[in-house]
Amino acid sequence: MSGWRPLLRQFAYRSGALSLARVRMRRALTVIMLHRVVDPADLDFVHADPTYTLSAPMFDQLLAFFQNHYSIVSLGDVMAARDGTRNLPDHALLITFDDGWADNLRYAAPLLKSRELPAVIFVVPQAILSGSDAWWQEQVFAAGRSGMLDAWLDQGQIRARLMAGRDVGGLPHNLEVVTRLALMDEQERTEILATLPSMSCHSRMMLKPEDLPNLAAFGIDIGLHGYAHAPLTAVADVTTELCHAREAIAELSKGTAMTTALGCPHGRYDDRVIAGTDAAGVTLVFTSDPYLNLTKRGMLSARRPLGRINVEARHIAAAGPHRLDPAAAARWLWARDCR
Repeated sequence: MSGWRPLLRQFAYRSGALSLARVRMRRALTVIMLHRVVDPADLDFVHADPTYTLSAPMFDQLLAFFQNHYSIVSLGDVMAARDGTRNLPDHALLITFDDGWADNLRYAAPLLKSRELPAVIFVVPQAILSGSDAWWQEQVFAAGRSGMLDAWLDQGQIRARLMAGRDVGGLPHNLEVVTRLALMDEQERTEILATLPSMSCHSRMMLKPEDLPNLAAFGIDIGLHGYAHAPLTAVADVTTELCHAREAIAELSKGTAMTTALGCPHGRYDDRVIAGTDAAGVTLVFTSDPYLNLTKRGMLSARRPLGRINVEARHIAAAGPHRLDPAAAARWLWARDCR
């Protein structure tokens, strides 16, 4: 970015001119989508996907920014506004995390608790129940980031087995590889993944089953993120998938989870998925569509999926390591459509 643009942005933020954009979103609910929060001293920080990872210092600064500009609400508050029993405040904001990374409890939870802020984690039961320290889906995406995935797919019959029944003339997209693996029988998937070049993993990537009941002590709610973290648009029976997830999370969380709230895996949904959520008893659906959610005097539409804004470090960072640029954060969050 040209040097004058950050200066103009800083001036607009500090002078209050940028705040004029907030007038139109006073009645909107902002939902933030995060994934990982990792301390830079953690040995796994260097391997974490930068698109979905904030350093712990930047996350803490982001929380301060939220406190300065928003009324931070809980998942229960949002559900009440959807049910028509309680209004959301002006400039409401909900903090959400996807997948169920162990660093959410290790680093994010204490920072949230120190500021007495609520949040929700949409967790993947299959990943939580895995006995492996490394989550196989992250291993696939890491191989894609490092450039090793294409070579792996061309080994022997790997690509043919993955793309059976589909055109295998070209290399599939990373998400398509993950999707095909997620829909496989576990034994076959394990056999195929045994040949994948692995990324080093110094500590367990995902939360453990015994961690889930402890999240409530930090003011963190638990929601659904599918059972296997496959895009629900690719799942043959969405209702069965979500009922399986609801049962697993209810048991793992010892009844503390809100199993009627769903963050769509990989952000994928369509009319068939929405119908499947209804049949499974899921009443609140969060997407990855990057818009703000208009309310009617603080109330939400009962059936409308809610958009979320993904927060990436590169869009909100200041010069220097692990520093937040409040003006950049304001620009990233406030220049959004309201629907």
